[in-house]
Amino acid sequence: MTVLLPGPASARAEYSTSRSTDTVRCDRNESAYPPLPAVVSTLRRHAGAAHHYPSFRPDHLRTTIAAHTGSEADHITIGAGATAVLAAILHDSATRSRTTGHFAPRIVTPAPTFEGFALLADMIGLVLDTTPLLDDGRPDLAALVAAAGPDTAAVIICSPHNPTGSVVTDDEIRGLLATVDPSTPVVLDQAYVEYCRDAPDVRVLLDEHPNLVVVRTFSKAHGLAGLRVGYAFGSATSIRGARRLEIPFSITTAAEHAAALALCAADELAGRVTAMRRERARLADALRRAGHPALPSEANFLYLPGADGIEFGRRLRAAGVVGREFDGHGHRLTVPDRAGTDRVVEAVRRAR
Repeated sequence: MTVLLPGPASARAEYSTSRSTDTVRCDRNESAYPPLPAVVSTLRRHAGAAHHYPSFRPDHLRTTIAAHTGSEADHITIGAGATAVLAAILHDSATRSRTTGHFAPRIVTPAPTFEGFALLADMIGLVLDTTPLLDDGRPDLAALVAAAGPDTAAVIICSPHNPTGSVVTDDEIRGLLATVDPSTPVVLDQAYVEYCRDAPDVRVLLDEHPNLVVVRTFSKAHGLAGLRVGYAFGSATSIRGARRLEIPFSITTAAEHAAALALCAADELAGRVTAMRRERARLADALRRAGHPALPSEANFLYLPGADGIEFGRRLRAAGVVGREFDGHGHRLTVPDRAGTDRVVEAVRRAR
């Protein structure tokens, strides 16, 4: 399947920082809630030391992540957002693939999906091979297995999937791992895992499958998108190459301490996840009543599939709700806070 990369103009529009009061931004999958007060205090405290270099490597945060995930600290790699971590993983996978004689290595992933995969493939010199989603928005794992071959540098799965919000179950991911060549890295992108009610038990999966790598971020549920902190964990073998590619001083002192504090604030995070689910249910109900039902979602967004979803998404944009259109596939709406959801629900009513 041919994948078109977004040009500079569309990329600038997609990630514009403008915040018009006339529109509701539902296109970026950010948290609708600001950082926790304790995190804000930490950021202010460390801002006064911005003339000092941060840690050569963020080992304080690495230790905190190890305790949170049940991993060994040296089985964790950290970067400036999950995208940077994915770049290191894919760069290492591509290098290893080329050393075995595959000079046009591929990554295989379902589509539509996070556009960063196409950008990273282009940067690293990988061929992006995509497989279609099932009608319910879930990855077709049988198609993924069929597409993977000796020249596959990595198989990538998002769960919850971006943009549909579907989840891969324990049994499904275990079946995929049992079928894919054990020398092929399988990257499980869990950027939205904190929103998920029934996520796979990755600790058990990692014990059984050393080729599995799990990627997570502080940009979504933790509300720290502007700080750029992500991480991955897996077996020593699967993480070693990406750790060698960690860029020194890439995580600021403020970001390192804020992320560590956010990871320990489980009760506060749970409250915000509950609030998001409540607004997601309100928005899903409004869309259903308007005759444009969204797919079931375990993330902080809803997806309107097909041509009908695209057309209704454009009507919502005309009504002041800016979502994210996936060309030829559907339209995604990030769930806002309560006030934002009130405005989106009203726009849905007007656009029906």
